[in-house]
Amino acid sequence: MDYTTPIDITAVLQAVREHQDLLVTLDAEQAGDILQHFTPMPGVKDSITLGRTTLGKISHKYTGQFLGQLEAGKIVPRTLVVYPCVMEMSDEPERYRRAYITEVKGGLDPNSHPFEVWLNNYGIKSASKELHDVILTAAYDADSAKTSLADSFDGPLTIIQKGITAGDISEVKGNLYTGMATLTKANIGTELLKMYRAIPQTMKKYVVQMHISIDLGEMYDDWLDAQGVLVTGSGAETAGQQFLRNTNHKCKLVRMSGMPEGSQFVWITIKENQFYGYDKESDMNTIKPFNSGNPYLYTAAGKYVLGFQFATFDKSLFLCNNKPIVPEVTPETVATPTFSPAAWGEGESQVVELACETAGASIYYTTDGSTPTSSSTAYDSTNKITLSATTTIKAIAVKEGMTNSEVASKTYTKG
Repeated sequence: MDYTTPIDITAVLQAVREHQDLLVTLDAEQAGDILQHFTPMPGVKDSITLGRTTLGKISHKYTGQFLGQLEAGKIVPRTLVVYPCVMEMSDEPERYRRAYITEVKGGLDPNSHPFEVWLNNYGIKSASKELHDVILTAAYDADSAKTSLADSFDGPLTIIQKGITAGDISEVKGNLYTGMATLTKANIGTELLKMYRAIPQTMKKYVVQMHISIDLGEMYDDWLDAQGVLVTGSGAETAGQQFLRNTNHKCKLVRMSGMPEGSQFVWITIKENQFYGYDKESDMNTIKPFNSGNPYLYTAAGKYVLGFQFATFDKSLFLCNNKPIVPEVTPETVATPTFSPAAWGEGESQVVELACETAGASIYYTTDGSTPTSSSTAYDSTNKITLSATTTIKAIAVKEGMTNSEVASKTYTKG
């Protein structure tokens, strides 16, 4: 691009066409860290019905006639719906020239590494990062005012949560594991193995995927290291183990980036049971530039459709624990206010200071014996409390987003 002249959109499109081999794809960049553990299903323009047969019971004692009343199995259909998502960029290309030169070998030679292609790829990589961050927990919202990518489709964890809410996943159905203790560095290996052993023999014939968060993966590595396990070919290094210990390489540990922070939710299935659908692969690497009216502004847009679904939640191919997908966060408590000085000094009056170790907290107090609230008198450090008689001061500290402090009480007795 020559920044002394307007952007030639035709030249940009030509550069992209000539260097298709350099284009990255949305599902192969950061979002691919998650998508690689799902089965891709191209060609889905709106929806597609998935389903697996579950074996029935057809054998029984012969009583002299065929009853013809037993079914060989049943199919429980599940629908994979794709939803449209868009990528849009509008910016001044010159702002990215330095990054292009430093990131691309031969970046000073635009004939070999077109800046137009780099800019196109930069947009797709940004979109892939955004998709990665919401892909597991996205929840479709039909409200047109909600335009976040997180509102654009149902992610896998949202689908599982809906299955739990609807009763499709439950302890009674055998696909909800309720025997897992809170996971710690001391027990994680044992607890995950107990969950694996709870899956039916029919699932154990597969190499299953046990999906855990990155944090749980690191916790498992620490547990494994504490067992004194030596990993062949890597000395005592135990980080990043791919298989759950004592499963004969039949249970792959899938460390899912993008899980909610602090989540101890775990699910087990096979890759062939969880799908992501889209229409055309070309949609995943196409951001088309267009004239915006500003000849010096690089404006481009792309569109793709995406959706997720499990073929079945039947216990023969699916098991999850009953830990909350998004753990409840207990707000921190504001520090209890302190009083200074410790007692009444000499003199007819006494000045008292209140303080709180929690930065940004506000202090409220009473001097009539009542319990203070945020509606009580606000303490002002520039106008300290002055007492002239024996008084009991009660105070609390308050900060938005945190639990109010305990009530502090101090009696100053006039000597």
